[in-house]
Amino acid sequence: MSERGFMVRPRAQHRSARLLRIAARFGLMAAMSALLPTCSAPTKNDGEDPRKTAGLFVANSSDFRGFHQWASYDVTDDAELAGIHDGSTVTEYINELPPSGSDEFPLGTIIVKEATGGTIAHELFAMVKRGGGLNKIAVGWEWFDLIPVDDARDSVTIKWQGNGPPDGESYGGDANSGCNTCHRDCGNDSVCAKPFAFSNF
Repeated sequence: MSERGFMVRPRAQHRSARLLRIAARFGLMAAMSALLPTCSAPTKNDGEDPRKTAGLFVANSSDFRGFHQWASYDVTDDAELAGIHDGSTVTEYINELPPSGSDEFPLGTIIVKEATGGTIAHELFAMVKRGGGLNKIAVGWEWFDLIPVDDARDSVTIKWQGNGPPDGESYGGDANSGCNTCHRDCGNDSVCAKPFAFSNF
């Protein structure tokens, strides 16, 4: 019998007590979970490109998307000295600058060279640090000829890739020249453009 004269049923009393015990138990569990370390802590390689982890970075067309948003440098004077991309304005873009003190570019480095307004209206080439024993001259670098895609996403397609132009293709308008011809003598891990000299980083 309650103070107001109402009968409290035993079943209702038991149910109320049970609910109180459950609430207390969950409160204790929540407090303990806040003190315990999480079991899903990120590992060292979370978010890292698996191609880099494997030591072989084979680039595909999506890796070049948005290259106009990367760090960019005017290398027109360098191109004129080398006698390539005649009359063009030449800009180079890099996806990631090397760490300070480096003597080689990291695996997965992508450098895109865009030449516009010259004898050839628009040229787009790239070099990618592929690794895996490719290219014994410009060690580890793979060369690309790219074609812009007008999709408002700054996309490209790959015309050719490898150690240099395949038969019937050319680089910089010179049918007798391959990419290694110039880059072999550049030092600086075969990257010729002066803004990318290791001493700048």
